Amino acid sequence: MIAVQTETLVGLISGLGGALIGGAASFGGVWLTLSHQKELAREARLLGIGQVAADKALNELIALGTFLETVAGNDVVTAHTDERPPYLNTVFKHLRDVGLAVTRIPNLGVRERVTLILQLANRYRAAGVRHLFAVRWFEELRQDMVDALSAYIRDEALPPLSEETVEKQTRVARHEERQRRQFEHMHDPVNVDPGEEGDAFSAS
Repeated sequence: MIAVQTETLVGLISGLGGALIGGAASFGGVWLTLSHQKELAREARLLGIGQVAADKALNELIALGTFLETVAGNDVVTAHTDERPPYLNTVFKHLRDVGLAVTRIPNLGVRERVTLILQLANRYRAAGVRHLFAVRWFEELRQDMVDALSAYIRDEALPPLSEETVEKQTRVARHEERQRRQFEHMHDPVNVDPGEEGDAFSAS
């Protein structure tokens, strides 16, 4: 009788243990499924945000291209001057809107690529003092951003930087180095006229 009860008890315990293990496995499977679905939903949401942001940036770049075409033949952009003409306000508004849109793209590589090109655009003075050179500077960089964003939308690998953009990186580095040397030269005590210092002191 005792042996029968023992066998029954062992059977009950084994059955209960199996049920607990089976329940735990089932719960774990459900949890993994829900976690996977949540991750897929998150990726889909980010992809949607990225597509909308890329479309917004592309629309700004298309508008910028149209605007650059209208000013390319303007006398003001062919003038040899260091002054900042009004058309640059429109150019930088489009570029600023591109930068804001790109911040919402989840792809780090795309963000870094466009940010790099925007930084080069802000250093347009390295192109030279004639505004026609600046217009060409903006247009070539605009095209590079269009290519990068278009590749992102098509889910393709980013294309390499164009030869024109690589050349601009070199030109900017040289331009900033010249500016640094000029600044140091102007503030070197050896290059300061003592008479000018005296006049400045007297005037104050």
